Amino acid sequence: MGFLSFNMAFYRAELRRLAETPPTVAAIYRARTLLKMLDDLADEGYTTLNEQLESGGNGAAWLRDYLRKNHAESFPRMQSFLPGCNIAYGPQRIPLETAIRQAVAEARTLPEPQGLPCVNDLRRFCQWVGYEPDTAYIFLLRDTLLLFVYYQSRGRAQMHPWLLSRQSLAQLTGSAHADDEIRAVIFQALEQGCGMDFETFCAAVLPEIRRVMKKYPQAERCLRDMLHTIRQKHILIVESGCTGTFPMLLMALDAWADMRMYTTYPYLVHIYAGRIYTPRYEENRAFETLAAQEAYFRFDCWQDGQCYVRICTDEGIKERAMAEIRTMLPSGKEKL
Repeated sequence: MGFLSFNMAFYRAELRRLAETPPTVAAIYRARTLLKMLDDLADEGYTTLNEQLESGGNGAAWLRDYLRKNHAESFPRMQSFLPGCNIAYGPQRIPLETAIRQAVAEARTLPEPQGLPCVNDLRRFCQWVGYEPDTAYIFLLRDTLLLFVYYQSRGRAQMHPWLLSRQSLAQLTGSAHADDEIRAVIFQALEQGCGMDFETFCAAVLPEIRRVMKKYPQAERCLRDMLHTIRQKHILIVESGCTGTFPMLLMALDAWADMRMYTTYPYLVHIYAGRIYTPRYEENRAFETLAAQEAYFRFDCWQDGQCYVRICTDEGIKERAMAEIRTMLPSGKEKL
């Protein structure tokens, strides 16, 4: 059981439903979303799901043909900086928060750019997340760097940028597949029908994540220690989406933690209801491929409980990243 088996069953049921019902506006939108999910996985190098679906005639080719017959287009694929690119990074290891401060200071010297609607959507997401003085906010980088900048630049207290990702967790645990093990717990719960509501889902998922982390006591201790430095009674973990792997990991380690995400997969919308900004899954990849979040910083190492990064030296990526960061800073007319 896991990601592959759950999604195989999900896609077969969804495509059968599309084939057997009239092509309404909602049905066509659903087909576009299903294809977008497969395209995004392919962009990230994961093609197994679509390959297995195609072997039964139920993959991306079927969806593209469905859209063509109904005079609809697929959602555009977002250009990534990383696959196939030889991006250069400086040799110096810099503490993450120091690197962010330096980037923000440089971005402040620039005029406010125009024409970045995606970043404006992130500003609206921040306004939806809100701010409570008695709550600590953990922003899971890379994909929430710009959200952290938004809050920090407005003088909000108790903001914590954590570069908790597949790569950083792999170094903490010594296993390249630790995040896959945690993600598998989520999909096992879905397969077992534990997804009626968020509380039921957490009751099934969080204890199993704790069991996974018992295999990695050093990583578990590191993350618990980081959480225990936070003195606020409530913790909100902010992520872009989609599965909620890392927010659920931290929630498994701290009973005071909760989550907010921009969006999620269609089959998790009802479970994460109230904790996601929008059900429009197709918007998620746009945030993941912003220069500031995807390419400007690269995880280097954990050392003495602190995350270190290297900074991109590519001038084109730096220019785009600075423009994105500048857009998240307060304008002259904004009331803080």
